Amino acid sequence: MKNKLLLGVGIAVGYVLGSRSGRAAYDKLKARAAGVWDSKPVQDKVSVATETIKEKAPDVADHLTEAARRAGTVIGSAMHRDASDSAASAKPSASDAGTTGSATGTDGDHIPAHSTHPETTNLGTTSDGGPKN
Repeated sequence: MKNKLLLGVGIAVGYVLGSRSGRAAYDKLKARAAGVWDSKPVQDKVSVATETIKEKAPDVADHLTEAARRAGTVIGSAMHRDASDSAASAKPSASDAGTTGSATGTDGDHIPAHSTHPETTNLGTTSDGGPKN
């Protein structure tokens, strides 16, 4: 159905843009489109779609709220971890004497690509931010 609709729109646009009839062809096409939109079968489908959206909207909102809460927890944990890592690395140790910057070359602006949050997935990185071997 979606493909047929897109094909129809493409044909209509091509007709209007390629037509030498100008405004008259556009008005005729616009009237036909309005007639199709106002037809009973199309409006029945619009009503069904509207009702489906009204039914599903609360569930979608609940899922989005939960996802936002989880993202906030993960970001908060990462920021807390980053702040404690920065505080711990503020005192250079003897092993840091020969290094220049961090492992990522961003001098402390490193945000790890992994998470230790129990509800998230490790996306193929190790604890130092590098790829798994």
